[in-house]
Amino acid sequence: MTTQEINDQSQPVEILYCANHPDRETLLRCNRCGKPICTDCAVLTDVGYRCPECIRAVQNKYYNADQKDNAIAFGVAFGVALIATPILGFLLSFFGFFFGSIIALMLGSGAGASLSQIIRRSVGRRRGRYLGAFATAGIIAGILVIILFIPFVGLNIPMLIFAALAISTAYPFLR
Repeated sequence: MTTQEINDQSQPVEILYCANHPDRETLLRCNRCGKPICTDCAVLTDVGYRCPECIRAVQNKYYNADQKDNAIAFGVAFGVALIATPILGFLLSFFGFFFGSIIALMLGSGAGASLSQIIRRSVGRRRGRYLGAFATAGIIAGILVIILFIPFVGLNIPMLIFAALAISTAYPFLR
């Protein structure tokens, strides 16, 4: 038998439409709930393709933080930024642009990791989907408050380097 003869004898294929994008044809289904999904919606797992809703349901089992934990993360990050920003602003400007930038590169990531551990302990080691975002907002808000209300602390490049490294380290730790 040729492949043409096999194709002529096969059953007609039912055309499905993606549950999230009704204008897209698909032959793919979620292997957990059976909902039709397109290739943009499909998430590859170890056991096959799943829809975003099933992936989110599985991930929700790992997140146990309350709404108050987001506020705690924001408050702790805000408080630490309020205390650390004037000290760092003075020290980094004291060393000048070049050495201040080197110090910011060396210490920024460590400060972000330390801050994330402080936040994690303050929320009782619970995990939340948005803890990293609230901590980032707290750091930025604390830095902005200090820069706006304390005149001798100016925004300088080493300080921006330090803050960027601290934020980019703290965020993934708290995700």
